Parts: sequence; C-alpha cells; structure tokens
Amino acid sequence: MSEFDGSDIVLDVRGLSKKYRMTSSLSKKTMKKNSIKRSDSKDFWALKNVSFTVRAGERVGVMGHNGAGKSTLLKILSRVVNPTEGEAFIHGRSTSLLEVGTGFNPDLTGRQNVYLNASLHGLTRQEIDDRMDAILEFSEIGRFIEEPVGTYSTGMRARLGFSVAAHLEPDILMLDEVLSVGDASFQKKCLTRMEDLTGHGRTILFVSHSTGTVRKFCDRCIWLSHGEIVMDGPVHDVCEAYEAKMSDISATYQAPIKTDKIPNVKKEGEYVGTQSSEGLLKRIEEIETVCELVSAQVLDNLEQPARSFKITQDCTLEIIYDVYYSGLRVEPALHFKNEQNEILFVVAFTDDAYEQAIQDPGRYKSRVHIPGNLLNEGLHYVTICLVTADPLVRHQIVDNAISFSVYEVIADINNVARGRYSRTFPGGLRPFLNWDTEKTKL
Repeated sequence: MSEFDGSDIVLDVRGLSKKYRMTSSLSKKTMKKNSIKRSDSKDFWALKNVSFTVRAGERVGVMGHNGAGKSTLLKILSRVVNPTEGEAFIHGRSTSLLEVGTGFNPDLTGRQNVYLNASLHGLTRQEIDDRMDAILEFSEIGRFIEEPVGTYSTGMRARLGFSVAAHLEPDILMLDEVLSVGDASFQKKCLTRMEDLTGHGRTILFVSHSTGTVRKFCDRCIWLSHGEIVMDGPVHDVCEAYEAKMSDISATYQAPIKTDKIPNVKKEGEYVGTQSSEGLLKRIEEIETVCELVSAQVLDNLEQPARSFKITQDCTLEIIYDVYYSGLRVEPALHFKNEQNEILFVVAFTDDAYEQAIQDPGRYKSRVHIPGNLLNEGLHYVTICLVTADPLVRHQIVDNAISFSVYEVIADINNVARGRYSRTFPGGLRPFLNWDTEKTKL
C-alpha cells in the first residue's frame, strides 16, 4: 500500500517494465553427422516504463494490437507475475478475470467452482452463501450449475466467471476480453452491472484489442503499443486515433496544392446551350479539365470532422469541388465500400435545387446525409467521383478519399437492428426496419 496524493486514486502505476528472456535453439549437422545445438538468447520487453493513475469509479480500457503488452500489464496488476522494474500500488480490494474460466476446475461443478473461486478471493462460506442466488441468477447457467465446468461452452464459462467476479464487490474489477463473449443481452446486463459497480465508487480496468468493445464499456482508454503507452485519454479520442493509425482511416480529404492558377471563371470557347449527346461528348473530350475535387470530410451532428459514429447516429459527408465550364452538367457521386473493398451502394446526385446537375462554373459544396441504423459495424470507405451523366464521362475518381468507422453501444441495444442476434452481423448494411407481426388462423 502506498500513500496517495489524492484519496480517490485507487491505482497508481509507476514505471512498470517486464522483461522476458527469449531463447531459440538452432541445430547444425557436422561432417561427422553429430548434432551441435546452440542456444541464442535475447531480451524481450513486454512492458517498458508504463505509468498512469486510475481514480475511483473510472472505467478504463487498455487497448492495443496482439503483443502490445495488455495482458502482461493485467497479470502484473493481478499479482500473477512480478515486474522487472517499477511498481504498482492498489488502494482497496481488487479481483481479476484474466481469461475465460480462469480459476475454474473443470472437474468440479459450477456451484463448487463458485465456492472455490470466491473463497480464493477471501470470502467466507457464509458470505458466499449470501451471494449464491444472485450469482446464479445473473450467470443464467440454470440447471447446468450442478454439472462439471468442463462440459460448459465458452460462453457459459464466461458468464459464470464474470458473475462471480462482479458479485465479490471489489474496489477494482480487472477483466481481460471476457465481455466480448456472450450474447448481446448478457453484454448489456454486464454493462448495467458495471455501471452499478462504478456508481458505488468501484473501478473497472478492461483489456481488449477491439475498439468497438472498449467503446461499449469504457469512458477512458489507454493505448499500448510494443509495451509502451501511445495515448491516454477519453475513449472516443483514443479509439479514433488508434483506428486512424491501424486502419488508415482519414475523415478528411484535401486536394494537392497546385502551382498553377486554378481557373474559377468561364474559359474562352465555352459551350452554353443544348447539343446532341454525340456533340456534347466530343466537346467534353476536347476539354482538359472539366471539374476537380477540392476537399471532403465526414461530419458529426455538431458539424465537426469525425472518424467514428455510433451505429444509431446520423453522419454527413461534405464535398467541395470546382466546376470550370458551363453547360456540361457536372454531378458528384459516392461509392460506399467495406473493408474488403466491395461496393455496398452508390449515391447519385439528386439535389432538387439542381435537377439538371451543375451547369454553371464556380466552387460548390454538396452535402449528403447518411441516416443512423443503416450501416453495419466496422470500417467504411467512400470513393468520390465527379462525372457528367449523359453521356457518362468520369472526370475524376478519388478512390477511398475518406473513411470512417461505425460502432455499437450495448446501452442502445433496444434501438438497433440487432434484436436477439448475438454474433457479428454479416454484410455492410444493418438497417433498422419496422416489423409487423400478427397471429393468424390455421
């Protein structure tokens, strides 16, 4: 126990580092067919000088790619392994669930494992008896509580493990990925329980590699990479920065700066009036540059650039472009793609104010609004095209000009199209449509 500067600080991590000795065996055959074995060793730092504090009631996510040091950090804080350097002070009682089924004996029944697991955390038999009904009801194990844990599915072990950990009433609850297991309704129940715990001053430390999961359960996030802290701050800020780094997400596009003058008035020899499709096509082909994209961005409901949106939120795509000639009927178009570069849908230009498209030279700003509960979770890329539609000529195509991610919040489960389906939805769209059901006569 350490002396804390603030009474509400429950976790104080100072310069934590963890070194492992990595050994690889190499074998060489000599001319005498004898095997000579040589061992090469080198140091691997799973954590390097990690420092942070956590205050009572915070829900902190620890995020990073595989091998970033997330689980190593949690194991040190759970006293499973010792640090090579640094120290960590925990103020209050903590409990951890490092992985699904941690601390469970597969040969014992679920009920027996509840007693075993809770007693290892210092609870008396009477205290466990007082909590048993609540633990069993929360876990939704039912009659399987009397069956050996070795017969449980991964989801059942996760539910029972979380239920035990959450009903120990710890000051700090540390979890490693376990909330990503289980159906949506159970995840919502976990969130409610976590909110109840934090509402009583308890703290959550949740490790995950998934930005969507961290967003669901946390209000602050620590991003680890190669054992070091990259960023520590509000969950959406850190998740957006992480996604931008890992997935090459760009919420904005800016055209390269030109060295020559950008024309903004009608050029000599412009065509104004009507003409046959063949004549218009020939006219367009004679012009070097008809129009150009200037910039593009994805905006939230406050009209600020954003890289991520809740699945229930609307977003707006704004593009700015220059039209250099009159009478050519310039139109923007948007191609929405998923992470596999497959087209989800195409948005054509249908602005009522320009029924005949853009026919006058000048700089234009067009916005299109994407409703919430349309796109599925995940990354989305938008290719921007500037065309003349009749005849169809593609003047400029900026592939994957802007991109953004969509994530789901468990608290919104009743307002999304998930229903009782617990797994990841296939496809790029997930619209929330109205159902109408009635019982009919046979």
